[in-house]
Amino acid sequence: MAQPHKGDRTLIISRPRGEVVDAVKAAAASYGLSVSQYVADVLAAHVGRPDLVREHSEVLPLAM
Repeated sequence: MAQPHKGDRTLIISRPRGEVVDAVKAAAASYGLSVSQYVADVLAAHVGRPDLVREHSEVLPLAM
């Protein structure tokens, strides 16, 4: 089954440390999201665009 179109998106490539990857994977799983969608939602929230958070009804918390 085809996935619904999520709008105009651009690929961003990053090479975080393994510990960060593990934490991101765990956080994404806890929300029931793919890592890609979790990261996209966190980035949208981080830059002040909660309206672009697609898969989670509340703004995802950012650890500072």
